[in-house]
Amino acid sequence: MLIDANIFLEVLLEQKKSENCREVLRKIQTGDKKALISTFTVDTIILAMTRHKTPSRKIKIFLSSLINLKGLKIYPVSFRDRIMALDLMDKYNLDYEDSITLQSAFSNDCKEILGFDKHFDKIKEIKRIEP
Repeated sequence: MLIDANIFLEVLLEQKKSENCREVLRKIQTGDKKALISTFTVDTIILAMTRHKTPSRKIKIFLSSLINLKGLKIYPVSFRDRIMALDLMDKYNLDYEDSITLQSAFSNDCKEILGFDKHFDKIKEIKRIEP
């Protein structure tokens, strides 16, 4: 399962669905659930946090916490992924961010994307799930 940025942002920005997201992240932290996040998604989260004026010390805590999630694999997005994502943009009418997320899932044989972005519902090859 690949985790979309909005799952972490719900928790980090204390939004309305944060408790459900926090529960899934607890299971990943203990290793009860296995998940993947791309380096591109990590950067997306950091950019969103800086737009919300999050102090850098809190961003550092977030980055450090990723390392401690036993069930989480961090996937470094390649240039090949970026090129293939451009094809996905055209094929599925997605923006670049969603295309990179989708390509990262495909590159890792993920069958599910955990997130709230309904754009992924139209993709037959993957199932979007919510916490």
